[in-house]
Amino acid sequence: MTQHGVVLLLMGPVLPALMQYFHIQESAAGLLLGMGSLGFTLGPIVAGALADRRGVRAILLLGLGIEIIMLALFGFVPPSGFVLALLLALLLQFAAAFVETAVNVIPALIERHQAGSLMNLVHMFFSIGAFLSPFLAGMILQATGNWRLVFWLTIVPTVLLLAIGWKVPFPPRVQKASDDHRPRIPLVALLRERSILLGALALFLYVGAEIGASNWIVLFLQRERSFSTLAATSGLSILWIGIMIGRYLNSVLAKYRSSRELVLWAGVGGLITGLGLLTASVPAIAYLWLGGLGLSMSGVYPNIMAELNGRDPARAGVVTGFLTVAAAAGSMISQPTLGVLAERFGLATAMIMPAILMGLLTVSYLGAVEVKPTRAPAPAKE
Repeated sequence: MTQHGVVLLLMGPVLPALMQYFHIQESAAGLLLGMGSLGFTLGPIVAGALADRRGVRAILLLGLGIEIIMLALFGFVPPSGFVLALLLALLLQFAAAFVETAVNVIPALIERHQAGSLMNLVHMFFSIGAFLSPFLAGMILQATGNWRLVFWLTIVPTVLLLAIGWKVPFPPRVQKASDDHRPRIPLVALLRERSILLGALALFLYVGAEIGASNWIVLFLQRERSFSTLAATSGLSILWIGIMIGRYLNSVLAKYRSSRELVLWAGVGGLITGLGLLTASVPAIAYLWLGGLGLSMSGVYPNIMAELNGRDPARAGVVTGFLTVAAAAGSMISQPTLGVLAERFGLATAMIMPAILMGLLTVSYLGAVEVKPTRAPAPAKE
């Protein structure tokens, strides 16, 4: 999850440099981010099914291998190769979706009764990577001005994780007690489950807010608030410090509070702090609002994911894949939308969108948790 956080947060810190390199405006930048999100939307469709049939190790190693190739190639794209950059961004995030799916399935296999607590703890390490990514990227850009180094240096932890993942034992796949083969549950069957649909909508709205803030906050602080490169990228790191701390707190709170309560508090807090950020004119105040926004965002994804994919571990892979598709679709749609809004109405106006999405997700998820599980968790086969 730490490596995954580094990879997913790469584009935000280097976005101003990429816009200058490719000579593009906000709408084209939104398209670049949206293509990555499209890849992240398509990946879980394949990864979720493979996780139930081949296990999480296979999809994790495959995802990491493709990431290494795409990170290397992205640095060689010429200034006239914007279309090629779109394709590489799509494939990079397609591979990242395999990593995302694998790591979201593992907590449901390890811990059935306290999956929400473990999921928050695991996602805390995503926050560590997401905190390090913009901070280190800002230092590299400030020192060298070379955005390519940001991509190439990210290959190092990815290769290391690939080597470790090759050796580490993984949890066994869950099977139905009455069946020696993996259950084949069509993805379309999930469309008939209201709790899954509403939970998917909540994740759609949440990721639109989280990725919208993460990928555009650096440009917002630089262009609208005239922060330096390092001060602007540090603002993104502050956001993820808040998410990191919040996920640790949620790993404790999830043992005593329901996901309904935690997500409700998160949505309201995100709405308030997201709007408050737009009033900040100096780094210290902006960082306070960003830290609060991070705390509010912290528990939404892991709490929703653990609640829904832990209801039936025998199909945790396909449910996780479906939810991840919905989450990634939120990013895919929000990125170009925010880019168009920024170009037409100004970046300050466009940055209202993450706050509004945080408020809306609460309504959706409250409907999801009202629906009781339709099938009991399948016991592990001896």
